[in-house]
Amino acid sequence: MAIIICETCGGVFRTHGDTCPGCGEQLPERGDILRLPHEVVRQFLEHAEEFFAAGPLRQLALAFAAGSFITFGAVLSVALTVDVESVGFSRLLLGLGFAAGFILVILSGSALFTEINVLLPEMFLSRPRDLCRRCWPFWGIAIAGNVLGALFVGSMVNGAHIFGPLQEERLFELMDEKMQFQDLGTEGWFIVVVSGILGNWLVGMAAFLATAARTVTGKILGVLFPIIAFVAIGVQHAPANMGYFATGLIGGGSGIGWGEAIWWSLIPASLGNVIGGALLVALLFWYTYGRDAKQRQALKRAGELARRR
Repeated sequence: MAIIICETCGGVFRTHGDTCPGCGEQLPERGDILRLPHEVVRQFLEHAEEFFAAGPLRQLALAFAAGSFITFGAVLSVALTVDVESVGFSRLLLGLGFAAGFILVILSGSALFTEINVLLPEMFLSRPRDLCRRCWPFWGIAIAGNVLGALFVGSMVNGAHIFGPLQEERLFELMDEKMQFQDLGTEGWFIVVVSGILGNWLVGMAAFLATAARTVTGKILGVLFPIIAFVAIGVQHAPANMGYFATGLIGGGSGIGWGEAIWWSLIPASLGNVIGGALLVALLFWYTYGRDAKQRQALKRAGELARRR
């Protein structure tokens, strides 16, 4: 049963009924196709609690799966764009490749670092005391699992000799694109941070729209357009970058070292992804749908109710 907040009295409860058990007011009808935005915020709280309830080993497995799926998306994006000369069409195909990976993540319930950057801030905005005690360990597990999944798939792709010379050349082009600001030094590092903010704003909205949809088709469409947008405009996304680097650096020949990739791409992109997801998705919608004291208190109670699932 979903968590319900009565707009009249601010009561929080789980029910399939038509009226509020607290004040007796008629509840709005539940949509069969989509959730309203304020319902998505509550669903984020429930989704985060589901991750917490999984336990460390299952969390790691979910994160491993997410890192693997995103790397499959990176591999597919390379395969789709070999010898495509039109820049616009190439960007579209890159986006479709990554969208396939994100759809696997969303529909499987896997734990992706950038999705976690939306769910966990939503939770500790509602219950700040959980920040250190519960959120940080899971954040670390998600990062570790994503990296392990990316490295595993990258190793398997190289071991299976999936990429020929043309695919390798295209992969190295994309890796160079991710490293293009390295020559600018400190300025370039912060450019990647800003790019990462924009990247996870769009990825966070993909998670938001997928959560709003109640059907498989709706979830796929909710993911598709924001993911195509972030890839097409060329902003940074740490797990996506890791998919490229895990495949290209394990195979060798790219001219890029692990230290360079981590410092000039993965770290600043991750920092930007945290800021973009936390501030421009989680905080924005938490503030919008908890704009007065009664609503904010209701969100806190909804978080506590989700924890007692």
